[in-house]
Amino acid sequence: MKSVWTSLKLVMINVVILLVLLWSVNFIASVYFDGRHLYKQVFVPINKKAYRPSLEDRDLAIRFYREKKQLQTRYVPYTAWSRKPFSGEAITINREGDRFHPLTTEHPSKHIRLFGGSTMWGSGVDDRNTIPAHLNDLHPEYRAYNHGEAGFVSRQELARLVNLGNAKAPMDVIVFYDGCNDSLSLCREDVEIHGHREQAKMANKLEHHWEMAEHMLGPIGRVIQKIKTTGERPPSQCKADPTYANLVASTLVNNWKIAKAVADLGGVEFHAILQPVAPIGQPNIEYLKARGSRTDFHLVYPLVLEIKEREHLDWIHDFTDAFDVDEYIYIDSCHVNGRGNQLIAQKISELLHLQPSR
Repeated sequence: MKSVWTSLKLVMINVVILLVLLWSVNFIASVYFDGRHLYKQVFVPINKKAYRPSLEDRDLAIRFYREKKQLQTRYVPYTAWSRKPFSGEAITINREGDRFHPLTTEHPSKHIRLFGGSTMWGSGVDDRNTIPAHLNDLHPEYRAYNHGEAGFVSRQELARLVNLGNAKAPMDVIVFYDGCNDSLSLCREDVEIHGHREQAKMANKLEHHWEMAEHMLGPIGRVIQKIKTTGERPPSQCKADPTYANLVASTLVNNWKIAKAVADLGGVEFHAILQPVAPIGQPNIEYLKARGSRTDFHLVYPLVLEIKEREHLDWIHDFTDAFDVDEYIYIDSCHVNGRGNQLIAQKISELLHLQPSR
């Protein structure tokens, strides 16, 4: 009997030691995540993109990327996420979660609503150098709204448009500016065709997890997962299966068609733009690693344009050659500097047949 008790006692001691070790490692993992977040909030390491030759105002670029690190995200029904209100020197987010530039008039004669991902939002530039801000500079009598959001695909923009329509927001012109995120996100193996880049993360939050395992191993598992995926991009379904690239292209165009139908119901002018990306066309990108002949853009973009031509969709506009100039425009494969956004604003003004204010 004594030997049984001794063995049981030894087992209990070992179990306690194991639990203490697991708790300790789990605690350290939690400290790592919280400390990493706190470090970024307090010290705000400078993003290397701030030193790209396309961003000549170094102080402004550093200020932007520092403030971008301080932005917080909130959940929003249907669109999935949005930025929380923020007021900085380079970035202003209003209470609706939209990037905000100074008003040009209190009584606009026309409301132009522009949708897109971080390229429309203006990643890399201050409030005054986004596409909507430059469009407002050309037409101060109008109000150009920036409904761009980091990572948004066209399906999320459609949901945002429906939300605005239900709220009876005034609108005279709607512009969807897409291509980059739909190609990069929807081609990913871990994203469904009607999904978005945060699909796996949000699904994981909703699914049931055993509380004991989550508390004992959750942070440890996240650290292991982060180490495994650092620097890796999920495989591309578009590269593995050409028919999937066609599905991505047709889904993008179909989302545009539905958005146009929503606009038509309200008597609103609608335009969809296939945005420029660095691997397509002949931009000056000698300082970027953006070349290559078989990116997701090369697989999806021609199919979008093929649908446009085949179905005679003249409200879809090809802007892929917008940056075929000698100037440095791109910050990375999709994002551009203020000059690039100015060029896009000018092209949008032309396709809308707007007369610049004198």
